[in-house]
Amino acid sequence: MANKIKFHVIDADLTQFNFTDDKQLLFDLTVNMKVKNPNRAFGVFFDRIEVTVLYQDIKFSNASLSPFYQDQDGSKLLKLKFDGQQLMNLNAEQLAVFGLEKLVETFTLKLELRLQIRVNIDLIKIKLKPKVRCGLNLPLISRGRTFLRFQIIGCHVAY
Repeated sequence: MANKIKFHVIDADLTQFNFTDDKQLLFDLTVNMKVKNPNRAFGVFFDRIEVTVLYQDIKFSNASLSPFYQDQDGSKLLKLKFDGQQLMNLNAEQLAVFGLEKLVETFTLKLELRLQIRVNIDLIKIKLKPKVRCGLNLPLISRGRTFLRFQIIGCHVAY
């Protein structure tokens, strides 16, 4: 029986996360994620990797990663960088949540990965489209304060 591919956020830095008066979200986020293939019998071809970042279930950034092959029982580090600005129309409740998170300078974000993968087991070729969701509580690193550490709410792989 094959084991699921494992995803784990190992490090994340949020150095900017603020709204302007004209509803623009300014952000700067880096995430390092480890992908592990726990299977000893076969490697995995990652043909497509689309990553989306969400705040309060609203997408504000995305990226595509280059395809790669993951050896049997191997791991790979994915380095993700999201920065820029995005128009976001938050309702009153969402703005209140943002205000509270801004006070404590810790924001709850989600990463969603949509994958197209292939595995070849002997003469059998299998194509899958798993989705990965990771929740993060990220402290805003500002004014030289780095004593707060990010927390992983969890990563879940669904096939």
